[in-house]
Amino acid sequence: MLAIRDTSMHSPTLGLTAGMKAVVASVTANVILGASSIYWKALSSFTPLALLCYRILFSLITLSLILSVKKEALTLVKRISLKLITVHIFAAALVVINWGTFIWASIHGHILESGLGYLLAPFVAIAVGTLALGDKTSTTRSIALVIIAITVGYLLKTGGDLTHWVYLTIGITWGGYACLKKWTTLDSFSGLFVETAVLTMLIPLLLITLPVTLSLPTDILNSELALLGLCGLFSVIPLTLFSFAAARLPLSLMGFFQFVLPLTQLFVALVVYRQSTSSSTLWCFTVIGLSLALIMLESFLGIRNLSTEKIIDKK
Repeated sequence: MLAIRDTSMHSPTLGLTAGMKAVVASVTANVILGASSIYWKALSSFTPLALLCYRILFSLITLSLILSVKKEALTLVKRISLKLITVHIFAAALVVINWGTFIWASIHGHILESGLGYLLAPFVAIAVGTLALGDKTSTTRSIALVIIAITVGYLLKTGGDLTHWVYLTIGITWGGYACLKKWTTLDSFSGLFVETAVLTMLIPLLLITLPVTLSLPTDILNSELALLGLCGLFSVIPLTLFSFAAARLPLSLMGFFQFVLPLTQLFVALVVYRQSTSSSTLWCFTVIGLSLALIMLESFLGIRNLSTEKIIDKK
Protein backbone atom coordinates (compact mmCIF):
# COMPACT_ATOMS: atom_id res chain seq x y z
CA MET A 1 0.00 0.00 0.00
CA LEU A 2 1.37 3.38 -1.03
CA ALA A 3 0.76 6.26 1.33
CA ILE A 4 2.04 9.83 1.52
CA ARG A 5 2.90 10.55 5.09
CA ASP A 6 3.40 14.08 6.44
CA THR A 7 5.78 13.48 9.30
CA SER A 8 4.95 16.77 10.90
CA MET A 9 1.84 14.92 12.10
CA HIS A 10 3.85 12.00 13.46
CA SER A 11 6.88 11.28 15.57
CA PRO A 12 10.00 12.99 14.11
CA THR A 13 11.98 9.85 14.97
CA LEU A 14 9.89 7.74 12.62
CA GLY A 15 10.42 10.15 9.75
CA LEU A 16 14.15 10.32 10.38
CA THR A 17 14.38 6.52 10.60
CA ALA A 18 12.61 6.13 7.24
CA GLY A 19 14.95 8.70 5.74
CA MET A 20 18.06 7.02 7.14
CA LYS A 21 17.01 3.62 5.76
CA ALA A 22 16.66 5.20 2.33
CA VAL A 23 20.08 6.85 2.68
CA VAL A 24 21.75 3.54 3.63
CA ALA A 25 20.06 1.81 0.68
CA SER A 26 21.25 4.50 -1.73
CA VAL A 27 24.86 4.44 -0.49
CA THR A 28 25.03 0.62 -0.59
CA ALA A 29 23.60 0.50 -4.12
CA ASN A 30 26.17 2.96 -5.38
CA VAL A 31 29.13 1.13 -3.80
CA ILE A 32 28.04 -2.15 -5.44
CA LEU A 33 27.51 -0.48 -8.81
CA GLY A 34 30.85 1.31 -8.65
CA ALA A 35 32.83 -1.82 -7.80
CA SER A 36 31.00 -3.96 -10.36
CA SER A 37 33.42 -2.76 -13.07
CA ILE A 38 35.82 -5.39 -11.73
CA TYR A 39 33.12 -8.04 -12.14
CA TRP A 40 32.38 -7.16 -15.79
CA LYS A 41 36.08 -6.97 -16.62
CA ALA A 42 36.43 -10.56 -15.39
CA LEU A 43 33.93 -11.57 -18.11
CA SER A 44 35.79 -9.83 -20.94
CA SER A 45 35.90 -13.09 -22.95
CA PHE A 46 32.28 -12.25 -23.84
CA THR A 47 31.30 -9.34 -26.06
CA PRO A 48 29.60 -6.37 -24.35
CA LEU A 49 26.37 -7.04 -26.29
CA ALA A 50 26.32 -10.68 -25.24
CA LEU A 51 26.88 -9.69 -21.61
CA LEU A 52 24.08 -7.14 -21.90
CA CYS A 53 21.69 -9.84 -23.11
CA TYR A 54 22.78 -12.24 -20.37
CA ARG A 55 22.37 -9.46 -17.80
CA ILE A 56 18.79 -8.85 -18.93
CA LEU A 57 17.87 -12.54 -19.00
CA PHE A 58 19.37 -13.44 -15.63
CA SER A 59 17.87 -10.31 -14.07
CA LEU A 60 14.42 -11.36 -15.29
CA ILE A 61 14.90 -14.89 -13.91
CA THR A 62 16.08 -13.53 -10.55
CA LEU A 63 13.17 -11.10 -10.30
CA SER A 64 10.66 -13.77 -11.32
CA LEU A 65 11.88 -16.01 -8.51
CA ILE A 66 11.66 -13.15 -6.01
CA LEU A 67 8.10 -12.26 -7.05
CA SER A 68 7.14 -15.94 -6.92
CA VAL A 69 8.51 -16.36 -3.40
CA LYS A 70 6.81 -13.17 -2.26
CA LYS A 71 3.58 -14.26 -4.05
CA GLU A 72 3.19 -10.80 -5.58
CA ALA A 73 2.83 -11.74 -9.26
CA LEU A 74 -0.99 -11.56 -9.16
CA THR A 75 -0.83 -8.26 -7.28
CA LEU A 76 1.41 -6.84 -10.01
CA VAL A 77 -1.04 -7.89 -12.72
CA LYS A 78 -3.88 -6.15 -10.89
CA ARG A 79 -1.90 -2.93 -10.34
CA ILE A 80 -0.42 -2.57 -13.80
CA SER A 81 -1.83 0.14 -16.05
CA LEU A 82 -0.99 1.74 -19.39
CA LYS A 83 0.51 4.74 -17.60
CA LEU A 84 2.78 2.56 -15.47
CA ILE A 85 3.84 0.46 -18.44
CA THR A 86 4.73 3.64 -20.35
CA VAL A 87 6.84 4.95 -17.47
CA HIS A 88 8.72 1.65 -17.17
CA ILE A 89 9.23 1.35 -20.92
CA PHE A 90 11.07 4.67 -20.86
CA ALA A 91 12.93 3.59 -17.72
CA ALA A 92 13.89 0.32 -19.45
CA ALA A 93 15.24 2.24 -22.45
CA LEU A 94 17.43 4.38 -20.20
CA VAL A 95 18.69 1.51 -18.07
CA VAL A 96 19.62 -0.71 -21.06
CA ILE A 97 21.66 2.11 -22.61
CA ASN A 98 23.26 2.72 -19.23
CA TRP A 99 24.02 -0.99 -18.71
CA GLY A 100 25.47 -1.40 -22.19
CA THR A 101 27.70 1.65 -21.91
CA PHE A 102 28.90 0.68 -18.44
CA ILE A 103 29.75 -2.88 -19.51
CA TRP A 104 31.63 -1.61 -22.57
CA ALA A 105 33.57 0.92 -20.47
CA SER A 106 34.40 -1.72 -17.84
CA ILE A 107 35.75 -4.19 -20.39
CA HIS A 108 37.73 -1.59 -22.35
CA GLY A 109 39.23 0.15 -19.31
CA HIS A 110 37.33 3.47 -19.48
CA ILE A 111 36.47 3.42 -15.78
CA LEU A 112 37.31 7.05 -15.15
CA GLU A 113 34.80 8.06 -17.83
CA SER A 114 32.05 5.88 -16.37
CA GLY A 115 32.81 7.30 -12.92
CA LEU A 116 32.59 10.82 -14.31
CA GLY A 117 29.27 9.91 -15.91
CA TYR A 118 27.85 8.79 -12.57
CA LEU A 119 29.27 11.94 -11.01
CA LEU A 120 27.26 13.96 -13.53
CA ALA A 121 24.08 11.91 -13.00
CA PRO A 122 23.08 13.79 -9.82
CA PHE A 123 23.48 17.03 -11.76
CA VAL A 124 21.02 15.71 -14.35
CA ALA A 125 18.60 14.53 -11.63
CA ILE A 126 18.80 17.82 -9.74
CA ALA A 127 18.37 19.88 -12.92
CA VAL A 128 15.32 17.87 -14.03
CA GLY A 129 13.90 17.92 -10.51
CA THR A 130 14.24 21.70 -10.39
CA LEU A 131 13.10 22.54 -13.91
CA ALA A 132 10.47 19.87 -14.57
CA LEU A 133 9.24 18.67 -11.18
CA GLY A 134 9.36 21.95 -9.28
CA ASP A 135 11.86 20.87 -6.60
CA LYS A 136 13.04 23.81 -4.57
CA THR A 137 16.58 25.01 -5.16
CA SER A 138 18.84 27.35 -3.22
CA THR A 139 21.48 29.87 -4.16
CA THR A 140 24.19 27.40 -3.11
CA ARG A 141 22.78 24.68 -5.34
CA SER A 142 22.35 27.05 -8.28
CA ILE A 143 25.97 28.23 -8.04
CA ALA A 144 27.25 24.65 -7.72
CA LEU A 145 25.26 23.50 -10.74
CA VAL A 146 26.55 26.41 -12.85
CA ILE A 147 30.12 25.47 -11.87
CA ILE A 148 29.45 21.87 -12.89
CA ALA A 149 28.02 22.94 -16.25
CA ILE A 150 31.07 25.12 -16.96
CA THR A 151 33.43 22.30 -15.95
CA VAL A 152 31.71 19.81 -18.28
CA GLY A 153 32.04 22.31 -21.11
CA TYR A 154 35.75 22.63 -20.35
CA LEU A 155 36.12 18.84 -20.34
CA LEU A 156 34.45 18.56 -23.73
CA LYS A 157 36.87 21.11 -25.12
CA THR A 158 40.15 20.03 -23.52
CA GLY A 159 39.71 16.47 -22.22
CA GLY A 160 41.54 14.72 -25.05
CA ASP A 161 42.37 11.76 -22.83
CA LEU A 162 38.68 10.98 -22.29
CA THR A 163 36.11 9.12 -24.37
CA HIS A 164 33.43 11.79 -24.02
CA TRP A 165 30.39 9.83 -25.19
CA VAL A 166 30.84 7.37 -22.30
CA TYR A 167 30.41 9.84 -19.45
CA LEU A 168 27.76 11.88 -21.26
CA THR A 169 25.66 8.77 -21.99
CA ILE A 170 26.00 7.35 -18.49
CA GLY A 171 25.28 10.70 -16.82
CA ILE A 172 22.15 11.43 -18.84
CA THR A 173 20.68 7.91 -18.69
CA TRP A 174 21.29 7.33 -14.97
CA GLY A 175 20.09 10.79 -13.98
CA GLY A 176 17.01 10.35 -16.15
CA TYR A 177 16.37 6.91 -14.65
CA ALA A 178 16.32 8.45 -11.17
CA CYS A 179 13.74 10.98 -12.34
CA LEU A 180 11.44 8.39 -13.91
CA LYS A 181 11.43 6.35 -10.70
CA LYS A 182 9.57 9.21 -9.05
CA TRP A 183 6.61 8.61 -11.38
CA THR A 184 5.90 4.96 -10.55
CA THR A 185 3.73 3.52 -7.80
CA LEU A 186 5.14 0.00 -8.20
CA ASP A 187 7.44 -1.40 -5.55
CA SER A 188 11.13 -1.98 -6.32
CA PHE A 189 10.89 -5.62 -7.45
CA SER A 190 7.74 -5.15 -9.51
CA GLY A 191 9.09 -2.07 -11.28
CA LEU A 192 12.36 -3.78 -12.15
CA PHE A 193 10.48 -6.87 -13.30
CA VAL A 194 8.41 -4.82 -15.77
CA GLU A 195 11.54 -3.13 -17.09
CA THR A 196 13.51 -6.35 -17.57
CA ALA A 197 10.47 -8.06 -19.12
CA VAL A 198 10.27 -5.26 -21.68
CA LEU A 199 13.99 -5.56 -22.41
CA THR A 200 13.80 -9.36 -22.70
CA MET A 201 11.30 -9.00 -25.55
CA LEU A 202 13.92 -6.97 -27.44
CA ILE A 203 16.64 -9.65 -27.24
CA PRO A 204 15.39 -11.62 -30.29
CA LEU A 205 15.51 -8.38 -32.29
CA LEU A 206 19.11 -7.81 -31.16
CA LEU A 207 20.08 -11.36 -32.13
CA ILE A 208 18.58 -10.91 -35.60
CA THR A 209 19.84 -7.43 -36.43
CA LEU A 210 23.22 -7.26 -34.68
CA PRO A 211 26.33 -9.48 -34.71
CA VAL A 212 25.71 -10.97 -31.30
CA THR A 213 25.34 -14.55 -30.12
CA LEU A 214 24.48 -16.07 -26.76
CA SER A 215 26.49 -19.22 -27.45
CA LEU A 216 29.05 -19.88 -24.74
CA PRO A 217 32.73 -19.79 -25.82
CA THR A 218 34.19 -23.28 -26.21
CA ASP A 219 37.15 -22.36 -24.00
CA ILE A 220 35.08 -20.82 -21.19
CA LEU A 221 36.40 -21.51 -17.71
CA ASN A 222 34.22 -22.88 -14.93
CA SER A 223 34.99 -19.76 -12.90
CA GLU A 224 33.74 -17.55 -15.74
CA LEU A 225 30.59 -19.64 -16.06
CA ALA A 226 29.95 -19.26 -12.32
CA LEU A 227 30.51 -15.50 -12.53
CA LEU A 228 28.14 -15.24 -15.50
CA GLY A 229 25.41 -16.90 -13.45
CA LEU A 230 25.70 -14.11 -10.87
CA CYS A 231 25.03 -11.25 -13.29
CA GLY A 232 21.34 -11.24 -12.36
CA LEU A 233 22.18 -10.56 -8.70
CA PHE A 234 24.75 -7.90 -9.63
CA SER A 235 21.99 -6.11 -11.52
CA VAL A 236 18.96 -6.66 -9.32
CA ILE A 237 20.43 -5.98 -5.87
CA PRO A 238 21.79 -2.45 -6.47
CA LEU A 239 18.87 -1.39 -8.67
CA THR A 240 16.40 -2.64 -6.07
CA LEU A 241 18.17 -0.64 -3.37
CA PHE A 242 18.28 2.34 -5.68
CA SER A 243 14.55 2.10 -6.39
CA PHE A 244 13.80 1.72 -2.68
CA ALA A 245 15.72 4.92 -1.92
CA ALA A 246 14.40 6.88 -4.91
CA ALA A 247 10.81 6.23 -3.81
CA ARG A 248 11.43 7.61 -0.30
CA LEU A 249 13.80 10.56 -0.71
CA PRO A 250 13.26 13.89 -2.45
CA LEU A 251 14.79 13.77 -5.93
CA SER A 252 17.19 16.60 -5.14
CA LEU A 253 18.46 14.74 -2.03
CA MET A 254 18.51 11.37 -3.77
CA GLY A 255 20.94 12.68 -6.34
CA PHE A 256 23.55 13.65 -3.78
CA PHE A 257 24.06 10.13 -2.44
CA GLN A 258 25.00 8.94 -5.93
CA PHE A 259 28.23 10.79 -5.15
CA VAL A 260 29.43 7.52 -3.59
CA LEU A 261 29.40 5.65 -6.92
CA PRO A 262 31.88 7.90 -8.80
CA LEU A 263 34.21 7.86 -5.81
CA THR A 264 34.19 4.06 -5.95
CA GLN A 265 34.78 4.21 -9.70
CA LEU A 266 37.65 6.66 -9.26
CA PHE A 267 39.28 4.25 -6.81
CA VAL A 268 38.82 1.34 -9.24
CA ALA A 269 40.16 3.38 -12.18
CA LEU A 270 43.30 4.66 -10.46
CA VAL A 271 44.12 1.84 -8.04
CA VAL A 272 42.80 -1.34 -9.68
CA TYR A 273 42.95 -0.48 -13.40
CA ARG A 274 45.84 2.00 -13.19
CA GLN A 275 44.09 4.07 -15.87
CA SER A 276 46.27 6.95 -17.05
CA THR A 277 44.76 10.42 -17.17
CA SER A 278 45.80 14.05 -17.32
CA SER A 279 46.03 16.33 -14.33
CA SER A 280 43.46 18.69 -15.87
CA THR A 281 40.92 15.86 -16.10
CA LEU A 282 41.49 14.97 -12.45
CA TRP A 283 41.08 18.63 -11.51
CA CYS A 284 37.76 18.77 -13.39
CA PHE A 285 36.70 15.56 -11.66
CA THR A 286 37.62 17.18 -8.34
CA VAL A 287 35.76 20.43 -9.09
CA ILE A 288 32.59 18.55 -10.01
CA GLY A 289 32.93 16.36 -6.93
CA LEU A 290 33.45 19.32 -4.60
CA SER A 291 30.48 21.14 -6.13
CA LEU A 292 28.23 18.16 -5.47
CA ALA A 293 29.79 17.73 -2.01
CA LEU A 294 28.83 21.33 -1.26
CA ILE A 295 25.23 20.60 -2.20
CA MET A 296 25.35 17.39 -0.16
CA LEU A 297 26.66 19.30 2.86
CA GLU A 298 23.82 21.76 2.55
CA SER A 299 21.37 18.85 2.50
CA PHE A 300 22.93 17.21 5.55
CA LEU A 301 22.74 20.47 7.48
CA GLY A 302 19.04 20.54 6.73
CA ILE A 303 18.41 16.89 7.58
CA ARG A 304 17.00 17.92 10.98
CA ASN A 305 14.06 19.27 9.05
CA LEU A 306 13.57 15.93 7.28
CA SER A 307 10.75 15.06 9.64
CA THR A 308 8.72 18.02 8.35
CA GLU A 309 8.93 16.85 4.74
CA LYS A 310 6.56 14.45 3.03
CA ILE A 311 8.22 11.03 2.85
CA ILE A 312 6.74 8.25 0.79
CA ASP A 313 6.34 5.17 2.94
CA LYS A 314 5.61 1.79 1.35
CA LYS A 315 4.07 -0.75 3.63
